[in-house]
Amino acid sequence: MAYNSKSMLRLPLIIAAALVLIRIVLEQAGSPDSINNIFGVAWLYFLVPVYFAMQISQFELDSPYRSLFIALGLYAIYTRLMVLPTYSLAWWLNWQSPRFQLQQGGVVGEGVTALQGLLLVPLRNAGIWIIAAIIIGMIIGSGILAVKRKSAPAKA
Repeated sequence: MAYNSKSMLRLPLIIAAALVLIRIVLEQAGSPDSINNIFGVAWLYFLVPVYFAMQISQFELDSPYRSLFIALGLYAIYTRLMVLPTYSLAWWLNWQSPRFQLQQGGVVGEGVTALQGLLLVPLRNAGIWIIAAIIIGMIIGSGILAVKRKSAPAKA
C-alpha cells in the first residue's frame, strides 16, 4: 500500500463539509450558540492532525513532517473555502447568527460594504484560520509523529 495524500484528505473533508452544512441549518433554525459551536469546523483543526499523523506514520517516508505540513495546508485551505461562502451569504442575506456579527469579526452590521462583506472580511478570516490551523496542526501532528518514530525502532 502506497502513501496517498488525496485518499487521506477525503474523509476529513467530507466530515468538514457535513459540519458546515449542519451548522448553517442549525443557525438558521435558531439553535442556541452552545449547540452551533459544537458543529464548527475549528474543532477539526485539533482532531485531524492526529488522524494525519497516524496515517503518515504508517509509511516509511523520507520527509513525514513535510507530508504532514502539506496535508494540513491543503486541509485548511479546502475547509476555509467551504466556510468562506457562508460569510458572503451571511452578508447578502443578513444572517443574524453571532459569528457573522461585525463585533465578532463577521460581515453583518452597520457600515459593512459589499466589498467587505462579500470578499475582504471572508478572505481575511480564511487567511487567519489557515495559518492558525497549520500551526496548531503541526504542533499536534509533529508530536505524534515524533512519538511514533521513536517507538518504531523499539518494535524492530
